[in-house]
Amino acid sequence: MKKRMAILLSMLLAAQFAFAGTTAFAESEEMVESEEMVESEETVESEEAADGVVELNWSDAEEQITEEGLEGDFVSFDEIAVKMWVPTVLQPVELTDEDVEGGYIGYFQTEDEAAAMAVMYVDVDGMELDEYKEQISEFGASNITDVVLNGLEGVAYDIEENDTTSVAFATEAGYILEVTFSPESDEGFSALAGIISMSIQPEEAEEE
Repeated sequence: MKKRMAILLSMLLAAQFAFAGTTAFAESEEMVESEEMVESEETVESEEAADGVVELNWSDAEEQITEEGLEGDFVSFDEIAVKMWVPTVLQPVELTDEDVEGGYIGYFQTEDEAAAMAVMYVDVDGMELDEYKEQISEFGASNITDVVLNGLEGVAYDIEENDTTSVAFATEAGYILEVTFSPESDEGFSALAGIISMSIQPEEAEEE
């Protein structure tokens, strides 16, 4: 059975959602044993602005990717004009009808299924990020941080109980775009997740 991270989000006056892992993630040899990747966390960290917002850009990670010989490609989605860099170690998984109905627009995992990235695009009736942060806080989110990734305002946070780390954005269409990574406790994969997060940008940014 394929491992799935499920994000349940329902709307009344405000959203409620929780993360639940269907199975525990094992350690990934391809991620954990890379000391260079662990050290990269220090390389890609950006200075925190005075107002507490962390600003990161893809250009901050490109040189590191080249130096470490990481391979990957940008992927985009039909549902939203956003693209992100996905390393070849994370392979796309075909979504089921149930996945699509649940808001998944992408799911990627390592060959051994030890690590994964889920991309969700969910209608939240125009909820803004401040309201979203209140909701995730009530459901046990920690390390909640305002971020600006390539000009996109978002929020990053962890759910320690489920060993996940996420970054989410509110869109003008009234949706939340959320990218979730697991296992967050794997330092190598956590560093890679940081690089992927730094690549999230408007799709038109690729055009010149």
